Amino acid sequence: MQKFKRPSALQDLFLQGKRFHEDLESILSPQENLKERDENLESGYIRSVQHILKDVNGVRALESAVQHETLKYVGLLDCVAEYQGKLCVIDWKTSEKPKPFIRNTFDNPLQVVAYMGAINQDANYSFQVQYGLIVVAYKDGSPAHSHFMDTELCSQYWTKWLLRLEEYTKKEKNQNIRKSD
Repeated sequence: MQKFKRPSALQDLFLQGKRFHEDLESILSPQENLKERDENLESGYIRSVQHILKDVNGVRALESAVQHETLKYVGLLDCVAEYQGKLCVIDWKTSEKPKPFIRNTFDNPLQVVAYMGAINQDANYSFQVQYGLIVVAYKDGSPAHSHFMDTELCSQYWTKWLLRLEEYTKKEKNQNIRKSD
Protein backbone atom coordinates (compact mmCIF):
# COMPACT_ATOMS: atom_id res chain seq x y z
CA MET A 1 0.00 0.00 0.00
CA GLN A 2 1.34 3.41 -0.95
CA LYS A 3 1.91 5.87 1.85
CA PHE A 4 0.34 9.31 1.27
CA LYS A 5 1.46 12.51 2.89
CA ARG A 6 -0.99 14.72 4.75
CA PRO A 7 -1.97 17.86 2.79
CA SER A 8 -0.13 20.01 5.37
CA ALA A 9 3.04 17.93 4.89
CA LEU A 10 2.79 18.41 1.11
CA GLN A 11 2.31 22.13 1.61
CA ASP A 12 5.40 22.23 3.87
CA LEU A 13 7.45 20.44 1.19
CA PHE A 14 6.21 22.87 -1.45
CA LEU A 15 7.06 25.88 0.71
CA GLN A 16 10.53 24.48 1.51
CA GLY A 17 11.19 23.99 -2.21
CA LYS A 18 9.94 27.48 -2.98
CA ARG A 19 12.17 29.00 -0.29
CA PHE A 20 15.18 27.00 -1.58
CA HIS A 21 14.61 28.40 -5.09
CA GLU A 22 14.28 31.94 -3.72
CA ASP A 23 17.52 31.52 -1.75
CA LEU A 24 19.34 30.20 -4.83
CA GLU A 25 18.02 33.05 -6.94
CA SER A 26 19.34 35.63 -4.46
CA ILE A 27 22.73 33.87 -4.31
CA LEU A 28 23.08 33.55 -8.09
CA SER A 29 21.62 36.95 -8.96
CA PRO A 30 24.19 39.61 -9.88
CA GLN A 31 22.36 42.13 -7.65
CA GLU A 32 22.65 39.90 -4.60
CA ASN A 33 22.70 41.46 -1.17
CA LEU A 34 25.68 40.14 0.83
CA LYS A 35 23.77 40.19 4.13
CA GLU A 36 20.94 38.23 2.51
CA ARG A 37 23.46 35.77 1.06
CA ASP A 38 24.89 35.06 4.52
CA GLU A 39 21.38 34.47 5.89
CA ASN A 40 20.64 32.07 3.02
CA LEU A 41 23.69 29.97 3.88
CA GLU A 42 21.95 28.93 7.09
CA SER A 43 19.53 26.77 5.09
CA GLY A 44 20.33 23.05 5.01
CA TYR A 45 19.44 22.96 1.34
CA ILE A 46 21.91 25.75 0.56
CA ARG A 47 24.63 24.05 2.62
CA SER A 48 23.84 20.91 0.63
CA VAL A 49 24.61 22.61 -2.72
CA GLN A 50 27.66 24.65 -1.65
CA HIS A 51 30.14 22.30 -3.33
CA ILE A 52 28.18 22.60 -6.60
CA LEU A 53 27.70 26.38 -6.45
CA LYS A 54 31.51 26.73 -6.53
CA ASP A 55 31.40 25.38 -10.10
CA VAL A 56 28.46 27.55 -11.23
CA ASN A 57 29.07 30.94 -12.83
CA GLY A 58 28.10 33.02 -15.86
CA VAL A 59 24.38 32.99 -15.00
CA ARG A 60 22.31 33.82 -18.10
CA ALA A 61 18.77 33.25 -16.81
CA LEU A 62 17.02 32.68 -13.46
CA GLU A 63 13.39 31.61 -12.97
CA SER A 64 12.77 32.42 -16.62
CA ALA A 65 9.76 31.62 -18.82
CA VAL A 66 10.40 29.72 -22.04
CA GLN A 67 8.14 28.59 -24.83
CA HIS A 68 8.49 26.28 -27.78
CA GLU A 69 6.36 27.89 -30.49
CA THR A 70 6.47 24.92 -32.86
CA LEU A 71 5.73 22.18 -30.32
CA LYS A 72 3.32 24.41 -28.35
CA TYR A 73 4.54 24.09 -24.78
CA VAL A 74 5.73 26.53 -22.13
CA GLY A 75 7.72 26.26 -18.93
CA LEU A 76 9.53 28.14 -16.20
CA LEU A 77 13.15 27.06 -15.98
CA ASP A 78 15.21 27.43 -12.81
CA CYS A 79 18.57 28.51 -14.16
CA VAL A 80 20.84 28.71 -17.19
CA ALA A 81 24.49 29.06 -16.19
CA GLU A 82 27.90 27.63 -16.77
CA TYR A 83 28.70 24.53 -14.75
CA GLN A 84 32.36 23.55 -14.93
CA GLY A 85 32.66 25.71 -18.03
CA LYS A 86 29.67 24.24 -19.90
CA LEU A 87 26.45 26.22 -20.43
CA CYS A 88 23.63 24.17 -18.86
CA VAL A 89 19.97 24.31 -18.06
CA ILE A 90 20.15 23.68 -14.30
CA ASP A 91 17.17 22.24 -12.48
CA TRP A 92 17.40 22.55 -8.68
CA LYS A 93 15.42 19.94 -6.75
CA THR A 94 14.85 19.18 -3.09
CA SER A 95 14.37 15.69 -1.77
CA GLU A 96 13.91 13.91 1.51
CA LYS A 97 15.43 10.74 0.03
CA PRO A 98 18.90 10.43 -1.53
CA LYS A 99 18.91 10.42 -5.33
CA PRO A 100 22.45 9.33 -6.21
CA PHE A 101 21.59 8.22 -9.76
CA ILE A 102 19.85 10.09 -12.56
CA ARG A 103 17.24 7.31 -12.78
CA ASN A 104 16.22 8.24 -9.20
CA THR A 105 15.11 11.67 -10.48
CA PHE A 106 12.22 10.12 -12.48
CA ASP A 107 10.97 12.65 -15.08
CA ASN A 108 13.36 15.48 -14.16
CA PRO A 109 15.64 14.79 -17.18
CA LEU A 110 12.62 15.14 -19.49
CA GLN A 111 11.86 18.50 -17.90
CA VAL A 112 15.47 19.66 -18.42
CA VAL A 113 15.52 18.72 -22.13
CA ALA A 114 12.10 20.27 -22.64
CA TYR A 115 13.50 23.55 -21.29
CA MET A 116 16.59 23.15 -23.49
CA GLY A 117 14.45 22.58 -26.57
CA ALA A 118 12.33 25.62 -25.79
CA ILE A 119 15.23 27.94 -24.97
CA ASN A 120 17.14 26.90 -28.10
CA GLN A 121 14.12 27.74 -30.23
CA ASP A 122 12.87 30.82 -28.30
CA ALA A 123 13.84 34.12 -29.98
CA ASN A 124 13.98 35.82 -26.55
CA TYR A 125 17.26 34.01 -25.84
CA SER A 126 20.42 34.83 -27.77
CA PHE A 127 22.29 31.62 -26.86
CA GLN A 128 22.00 27.86 -27.33
CA VAL A 129 22.25 25.30 -24.53
CA GLN A 130 23.61 21.80 -25.17
CA TYR A 131 23.90 20.44 -21.61
CA GLY A 132 21.72 19.87 -18.59
CA LEU A 133 22.30 19.54 -14.87
CA ILE A 134 19.95 18.23 -12.19
CA VAL A 135 20.97 19.08 -8.64
CA VAL A 136 19.19 17.35 -5.76
CA ALA A 137 19.58 19.19 -2.44
CA TYR A 138 18.90 17.76 1.02
CA LYS A 139 17.33 19.50 4.00
CA ASP A 140 19.86 18.07 6.46
CA GLY A 141 22.70 19.77 4.57
CA SER A 142 24.28 16.54 3.34
CA PRO A 143 26.07 17.01 -0.01
CA ALA A 144 23.70 17.37 -2.93
CA HIS A 145 23.78 14.91 -5.77
CA SER A 146 24.43 16.41 -9.19
CA HIS A 147 23.56 14.71 -12.46
CA PHE A 148 25.30 16.20 -15.50
CA MET A 149 23.62 15.52 -18.83
CA ASP A 150 26.00 15.56 -21.80
CA THR A 151 24.80 16.04 -25.40
CA GLU A 152 24.33 12.32 -25.99
CA LEU A 153 22.25 11.84 -22.84
CA CYS A 154 20.24 14.97 -23.64
CA SER A 155 19.54 13.60 -27.12
CA GLN A 156 18.24 10.33 -25.65
CA TYR A 157 15.95 12.16 -23.24
CA TRP A 158 14.81 14.56 -26.00
CA THR A 159 13.52 11.55 -27.97
CA LYS A 160 11.64 10.35 -24.85
CA TRP A 161 10.29 13.89 -24.28
CA LEU A 162 8.93 14.08 -27.86
CA LEU A 163 7.16 10.74 -27.40
CA ARG A 164 5.66 11.89 -24.09
CA LEU A 165 4.53 15.17 -25.66
CA GLU A 166 2.95 13.29 -28.57
CA GLU A 167 1.05 11.01 -26.15
CA TYR A 168 -0.17 14.03 -24.20
CA THR A 169 -1.24 15.86 -27.37
CA LYS A 170 -3.21 12.82 -28.61
CA LYS A 171 -4.91 12.42 -25.22
CA GLU A 172 -5.88 16.11 -25.16
CA LYS A 173 -7.22 15.90 -28.71
CA ASN A 174 -9.32 12.81 -27.85
CA GLN A 175 -10.72 14.49 -24.72
CA ASN A 176 -11.66 17.57 -26.74
CA ILE A 177 -13.40 15.40 -29.35
CA ARG A 178 -15.38 13.63 -26.60
CA LYS A 179 -16.36 16.97 -25.04
CA SER A 180 -17.72 18.27 -28.35
CA ASP A 181 -19.84 15.11 -28.97
